[in-house]
Amino acid sequence: MTMIQVENLKKAFGDNEVLKGIDLTIDKSEVVVIMGPSGSGKSTLLRCLNFLEEPTEGVIQIGEYQVHAGGKIDRQRKKVIRELRKKTGFVFQSFNLFPHKTAIENIMEGPIAIHGMKPEEAKKVAEVLLAKVGLGDRSDHFPAQLSGGQQQRVAIARSLALNPLVMLFDEPTSALDPELVREVLLVIKSLAEEGMTMVIVTHEMNFAKEVADRVVFMDEGVIVEQGTSKEIFLHSKEERTKQFLYQVEAVVTD
Repeated sequence: MTMIQVENLKKAFGDNEVLKGIDLTIDKSEVVVIMGPSGSGKSTLLRCLNFLEEPTEGVIQIGEYQVHAGGKIDRQRKKVIRELRKKTGFVFQSFNLFPHKTAIENIMEGPIAIHGMKPEEAKKVAEVLLAKVGLGDRSDHFPAQLSGGQQQRVAIARSLALNPLVMLFDEPTSALDPELVREVLLVIKSLAEEGMTMVIVTHEMNFAKEVADRVVFMDEGVIVEQGTSKEIFLHSKEERTKQFLYQVEAVVTD
C-alpha cells in the first residue's frame, strides 16, 4: 500500500532551483533513508513533504491527502494541508522543544492544541510515550535539564503523540555529541520494527545500512540512484554515488 506519493516535485528559491522534478513512492511501513552531499536538496525535499516549505510545482500525497503545489491558496487547500500535517510527525535537527515546558508538557501540547484532547487524556498518552523512549523518569524535567540525546527523544515522543501515519527525520543526530547518537538511533530503530513509515535524512551510514528498506541518493536537486542498502552501499551503479560513499568512508576512517 502506497503511503507517500511525490510527482515532479520542484522547489526554487528565487533563481536557485533546489529540487528539479522529484518522483518518489514510499510504501506503508517502509523506512527510506535519504542521503547526499550538503546542498543536494534532501532536507528541502523533507520539508516540502509536509509543506513546511511550499513547493514550486508538483503533487504530494500522504495517505488520503493530496496537494498540488503552486495552486490557488484557498480555504479548501489550507484545510487539506492542515490535515496532511496532522498525519506527519517531523523531528528536527535542533529538537525545537518549548524551553519553559517540562518534557511531559511538551508532549501534551500537540494532542491538546491540534486534536482537542483533554489534558488528563493527553497526560496519559505522554506518559506512555515517555516510557517508550526510555524517559519515564524525566517527565518533570525541563529541556535545559536534559542531555541533547534526551531532548531529541522527547522531540520524537512529541511527534508520536499526534499519532502520525508518517515520521520525517531531518538529520536527527547531527546536533548530538557522538556518545549520545546511539540512544536516539535505537528509538528510531524500534519504530522501524513496529512498522512506522519513515523518511530519514541522515549521514549515519551504519544506521542506514541497518534500518533502511531503501536508500535514496540525491545530488544537485535530483535523485541520482536508489535501491536497497546493499545495492547502494555495495553495488552502486552511478559514479556520483560511488564518489560520495568513498568520501564519507574516508572521513569516518580518517
